[in-house]
Amino acid sequence: MARIAEEEINRLKEAISLMRLVESQGYQPKKQGKDYVIRCPFHDDKTPSLVITPAKNLYHCFGCGAAGSVIDWIMKTQEPLAKLSAINNLSLSFLLRNA
Repeated sequence: MARIAEEEINRLKEAISLMRLVESQGYQPKKQGKDYVIRCPFHDDKTPSLVITPAKNLYHCFGCGAAGSVIDWIMKTQEPLAKLSAINNLSLSFLLRNA
């Protein structure tokens, strides 16, 4: 299996906005202080419990514990994507936007 350099993974985690990705999937985050909240797509969420922290480009659900980076988000929302596929998809998206 091909391996992607850790530097490339970290570059993608910093360069690709989790907020933009979430919005591009049709979610409408609501501002709450410095963060944003949505209903968690990973469990039956009656009230918004998933917090997106743009300053850290991370998410965390206080209902089910799902948490992670933009790569983790892609892996969970576009099942069944392995980490390598998620990184390749994000790399391609990043390159196309910045071409």
